[in-house]
This record gives sequence, C-alpha cells and structure tokens, in this order.
Amino acid sequence: MLSPAMAETFVIEADKAGHEATIKIPAGAVTRLSADRAESLEGYAGSQIEAMRLSGDVLIGIAGSQQPIEIKADSVVLELTADSPPIAPKHNRADSASHNRLRDTQVFVGNVVFDLQTASGLVEIKADRLEHQLTREPGV
Repeated sequence: MLSPAMAETFVIEADKAGHEATIKIPAGAVTRLSADRAESLEGYAGSQIEAMRLSGDVLIGIAGSQQPIEIKADSVVLELTADSPPIAPKHNRADSASHNRLRDTQVFVGNVVFDLQTASGLVEIKADRLEHQLTREPGV
C-alpha cells in the first residue's frame, strides 16, 4: 500500500510496431485532460463508451485514488466509461515478465495491464511498454 505522500505517474511511449495503448477510465475520475491532437472515434465500442485517439503531448490526471495519478503519453486510445462502484482490481501483469527497477521507476515490457481503483470505478491501462514512476509529493 502506498502512503498518501506518494504520487504515481505512468509513461507510455508509442509502439514502433503500431500497437496502440488503451486507457479505460470512468469519466468522473478524470481531473485533467490535454493533448496536442484529439480525434473522436465514432462507433468504437457502442453507446456505453466514449472513445478518442489522443496524440502529441498527452496528459491525463486521475482523481479518487489514495495518491495522485498522472498518465503521460504520446499516442493512446482513451475510453471514457460510466462511473461505477469500486470493485477489486485484477492483478497487474506484464506477460513477458520483463521489468527493471530503477529507484522508484519500473519499466514493464510485453502485454502490460495495470488496474487502478478510484472512487469512480476501475481504471485500466493496456500497453506494450509502460514506465511506472513513484514520486514523493513536494514538502514530504
């Protein structure tokens, strides 16, 4: 369990093979959203999900967790879902089991899936490569 003095950052770089990272977030959990380009994806997954392709300098802030969460990327598909009651997250995994720990940074490579619990529901991040950073909040 992380202390409230920690913040989490997930950094996702575009996959050179053309695979897109996908981030599924309950709409009520999003506190900030910015990108150089945003393209609405019509008919992506039915009427329950609003989807968009974000590219450029992507920044997504997520609230409702025990610590601040930020996602930085250069190309992702964002799926905004309806808020739902919190459920137990699945286990995080990297299928290739290739990860390195560098201080408070871990790099996961392979079929990476991260699940994060928020008050608005479950956040899911899927990518081929993901850098997970833990940092201390200023003044702690």
